[in-house]
Amino acid sequence: MNDMRLCVTSVMLPRWTLDETFDRLREAGFDGLELRVRPDAGKPGEAPSFWGRHVADVSPANVLEKAPAIRAAAARTGITVVALAPWVTAADAEATDILFRGAVAIDPKNPPMIRVGVAGYDRAKPYLPQFDAARDAFAGAVKRAKPFGVKCIYEIHAGTLAMSATRASALLAGLDPRHAGAIYDIPNMSRVGLEDTRQGMEALGPYLAHCHIGGSRPVVKPGERDEWSWEFCDLRRGIANIPAILDDFRHVGYGGWLSLEDFSPGDDGVKIREQGAWLKSLGVGS
Repeated sequence: MNDMRLCVTSVMLPRWTLDETFDRLREAGFDGLELRVRPDAGKPGEAPSFWGRHVADVSPANVLEKAPAIRAAAARTGITVVALAPWVTAADAEATDILFRGAVAIDPKNPPMIRVGVAGYDRAKPYLPQFDAARDAFAGAVKRAKPFGVKCIYEIHAGTLAMSATRASALLAGLDPRHAGAIYDIPNMSRVGLEDTRQGMEALGPYLAHCHIGGSRPVVKPGERDEWSWEFCDLRRGIANIPAILDDFRHVGYGGWLSLEDFSPGDDGVKIREQGAWLKSLGVGS
């Protein structure tokens, strides 16, 4: 039986209010929400954007204040708040503590997971000492999370110290998987060379905690020497073989969430409706 369920990261939904986000996810047939909790980077009145102003405006500064409204929206719609998506590093004890308390305020019995990062890779410095420091910092965040019953999840991401599933497994090795895990981020991992997906999932083992599912593809700017870059796209158009990846998730017994992540242009409602329906046609979700 396939227990994978569908959610959406609200990072891709800057134009909707908090209540509208919950209501429209329910209408589109999703079960969960990965909630953006970041300081609003945009100016008042500025057009909403993925990395700038969000109409919902949930941040570390107001998450405790907004927790009752988030709980009410979740109860009204049946949408689970699966995870919080802040910009926070493991070494920032004050910031992580606020988020731990926010997670418990949103759902005391089953607090959402929290994305916790580590320092990015500095090419001017030796790699291994940076990696060891990142391990220590993440372990410290996990230790602080335990009394709250919260799980810290590390996002496998380009530009980090663990850009593959196997490297992330080394970063998390020895930590309590009840409070530490990894986000298997398909669009970001595609950009650095997606390793054999089954191998990576098996390497993560109990640390395979969450998944960002979306499309990413290379684009070229022709010239004397072609210049290549990457762009986000509909997950049906990306370089990753999504049906095969889903089969590998089933093979390893993954029963967690698939969080749709699409930062390409287009209508927000159309994107979640069409890509959600396609994932459901592949046997994902309720």
